[in-house]
Amino acid sequence: MILVEIAIPLLFMAILIRFKVRLEIVLPAGALVLALLFGMGPLDAVIVYGKLFGSAQFLMLFCVIFFVMLLGELMERGKMLTQMSSIFLSVFRDNRLAAAASAAFIGLLPMPGGSLLSAPFVDKLLPSEQNDRKLVLNYWYRHIWEYFYPLYSGMAWIITVMKVEPLSILCYMGPMSLIMVAAGIPLIRRTPRETPPGLATDEKAHRLLLIGWPILFAVTISLAGLPLWLSVIAAVTAFVAVNRRLAQFLLPYLLSKKTIFTIFMTAGIVYFERIVREAGVATAIYQALQSYNAEVVVFTLSLIIGLLTGISIAFISIVFPIISPFLITGGVVDMPLLTFAYAGGFTGVMLSPTHLCLIVTTDFFKTRLVTVYPAIVRAGIFMALGGGIYYAFLRMVT
Repeated sequence: MILVEIAIPLLFMAILIRFKVRLEIVLPAGALVLALLFGMGPLDAVIVYGKLFGSAQFLMLFCVIFFVMLLGELMERGKMLTQMSSIFLSVFRDNRLAAAASAAFIGLLPMPGGSLLSAPFVDKLLPSEQNDRKLVLNYWYRHIWEYFYPLYSGMAWIITVMKVEPLSILCYMGPMSLIMVAAGIPLIRRTPRETPPGLATDEKAHRLLLIGWPILFAVTISLAGLPLWLSVIAAVTAFVAVNRRLAQFLLPYLLSKKTIFTIFMTAGIVYFERIVREAGVATAIYQALQSYNAEVVVFTLSLIIGLLTGISIAFISIVFPIISPFLITGGVVDMPLLTFAYAGGFTGVMLSPTHLCLIVTTDFFKTRLVTVYPAIVRAGIFMALGGGIYYAFLRMVT
């Protein structure tokens, strides 16, 4: 029964998407159906939506998304993205590898919707490829670091709350990133190798630092302790201060319909995550699965909540406290089981229709979730199966 209650809102959202309803409407509509199915009153659910617009979570997420999009727009206006694409092509000598590497490079900047920043690179490097395949390759390789990179909020939670050493995370969970890279190889192989028009092939690698300094600046000051939303705003401000001719594009962008869409898209993402928390979805699933063995419980619960929220930190902060009796025994974290649980949750995140990177790049590449989903699902299944095999291996050697 619990799986049916989970499937109904997902199916409902899939139908809305199939009929080309905008995601700014699909996300809150799906969240409302989920809330009602799990016993939350309709008025309470509406109140949750109304209140979130003044919340710090919404405002900070909106700032990050909006200013990342603005930075990408300004860098495109200044022809910087074309130059950076040329550098990746010069370094890798293969437009397909250059596209994957550019997405991975941007992945080193942990920010919501980061795939939107790498999307222009992939678009320029794969000029003859179909838009849905561009989206999938960009989306997949943008996230390869999330299994161990300590700057991602999910990893930070595990390090700070569960007291797991970063080196242990790298040793146990790092190989899952290699499995994820392998899962994306078919995406690269199916892409035509070509020389993109308008891109130089003699650029020097060090010029990436000179041209991409706004991105690196945002990363550096966020590492220094400044909140990510302030870091992105500071990067945009500094970029405009240095390139004053681009200031003319600020007001038109602010007043464009993209701003309105971004407001309600952000609200939909935050709303879905809040409904999962406040309606007690994770607890209900745990109670339904607790008679099964530990592996089934931690993987399935993480997978479902990852699928519902589309946010790594959300599935970790919601699920891991609930399954902590399985993950921690005698004060010692079971690293193989933790890795397996994370693999389940992150697979759900990558397959989630509420994943911000998937949503914003669908708009960028002018495609639809229905057309990109099969390739993402295939890669996700490969990653999940790889995670299961890797878990069995860890159990044999530890």
